[in-house]
Amino acid sequence: MFEELKKNPFLQKALAAGEERVGKTVAALLSNEKVMAGVQRAVSSAFEAKAAVERGVKTAMQAVNLPSTEDVAELKKRLAELESIIDGLAARLERDAGVAPGAGPDAGEGGKGQP
Repeated sequence: MFEELKKNPFLQKALAAGEERVGKTVAALLSNEKVMAGVQRAVSSAFEAKAAVERGVKTAMQAVNLPSTEDVAELKKRLAELESIIDGLAARLERDAGVAPGAGPDAGEGGKGQP
């Protein structure tokens, strides 16, 4: 039934006229400085509200001693750095001890750790 209505020439003309009027109205609103200033204020207020909510959430998380996303990211970065340092130290110790890297005390005959 809807398809039949869409094919109706009178309805098509009415929709086209409506779309044209809406387009003209939107263009007139967007060209109005007061309207645009209001839209800019609304967008700015929305960003400020978002920032205030984020600050509130961060404060609440700190109050219950939960880490923020930034805290977790920083800890991951620091952990990766420590792992790199430990790997470097382990390689150096193995090299200084004359042991091939990856061949520890458990890498004896048959992999059972026996000489």
